[in-house]
Amino acid sequence: MSNDNALLAALRNAGQAPPPRDFRPGVTFAGRSSVPTEITTGPMPAMEANEFDDAVRAAGYPLTDAYTLILDRMEMTDNEAAWQRDRESIGIKDSAYTGTTKLWRYKFKVVPKSARHDEDIAVLMAEAKAVIPDLPLRESRGVTTKVINLSDFQLGKTDERGGTAGTLAASEAALAYVVAGLVEHPVDEILLVDNGDILEGTESAPNALGTNDLSTTEQVRVSRRVFWRWIEAISPLAPIVKVISVPSNHCRVRRGKAALGDAHDDWGIEINSQLADIASVNPEAFGHVEFLIPEPHQAHVLLELVGGQLIGFHHGDEVGASALVTWVKKTGRRGLAQADIVVVGHHHHLVIEAFGDLQWLMICPTMDPGSAYHTASSGERSKRGVLTFSVDAGGWYDIDVAWIG
Repeated sequence: MSNDNALLAALRNAGQAPPPRDFRPGVTFAGRSSVPTEITTGPMPAMEANEFDDAVRAAGYPLTDAYTLILDRMEMTDNEAAWQRDRESIGIKDSAYTGTTKLWRYKFKVVPKSARHDEDIAVLMAEAKAVIPDLPLRESRGVTTKVINLSDFQLGKTDERGGTAGTLAASEAALAYVVAGLVEHPVDEILLVDNGDILEGTESAPNALGTNDLSTTEQVRVSRRVFWRWIEAISPLAPIVKVISVPSNHCRVRRGKAALGDAHDDWGIEINSQLADIASVNPEAFGHVEFLIPEPHQAHVLLELVGGQLIGFHHGDEVGASALVTWVKKTGRRGLAQADIVVVGHHHHLVIEAFGDLQWLMICPTMDPGSAYHTASSGERSKRGVLTFSVDAGGWYDIDVAWIG
């Protein structure tokens, strides 16, 4: 008799293969919560998705009405069919019947029920479609400013992309691209900005005098002529034109690394002054052009655009690129922290970052001939380009870069 019982137990165990290691039936809790995070069932009949919650509750697993199940995984048991004797379920009432049914193991994630059920969401979507917001077309949004950023030309520098001749050619290509866009899409105001480092300088690096292809006075002369070329081409294309320059590290007047004066003792600021003098000779052509530099003892320009947005410019050399937003916020009520849009150069790579109270930081790409030293030490290489974007009462849009090469 004992042998018969042992044989019967062995047969029963043979019909019930053990579940895989990662499919052990049970309930998982997170921390001290009384609500499970996962439920793994033993073998169960196949279920439709809308039956999961009720079937798992009926099987005795802890699932309250406030939670529902999301299927993570299901697997047929190793024995594809489990024998059962069930006449009623298959409609045979007059005789005993033994048939088969497939069983499955289920693994569920337990999640809170959504505040709205699917049918509520469908109603909400239908309501949203019926009341489409009446957004104005871009053309009807009022006066518009085009901001053109001439950042980090570093005229006089030679590097992996060549020297001054290559930079002049790149400038001409960018100018043609920008002018074509302005002719096709006229604006009410143009800001032409020298974001700093328009020339290379001769104290920018220990070897600058040996690698530059222009002396300091030649750099100033060429930079002035390049900037005036842009002014001449762009000034007829809008009733309001503002030419802006900010001081920068390459343009600072220095003896070695030591600055000889305040922030305004700067070749970029001096070039802006010279351009204003040139324009004043012909008020008929350039009377609508305004030349702006920072207030005394300041290094930034802050102004209101015709559409009402406040924009600020700085070279951006105070801190590293990743710390600029924090630095802008610290500039306070007299500084760039007031601006809706802050534009800087210096870091040579295009970056657009949201911050603060619906504010934006834009870092301009460079127009310099490259930096083999920086590329060799960091693995990074920048691409030449002139950043432009439009601004109306709603903020900036239509961002574009005249990429060169």
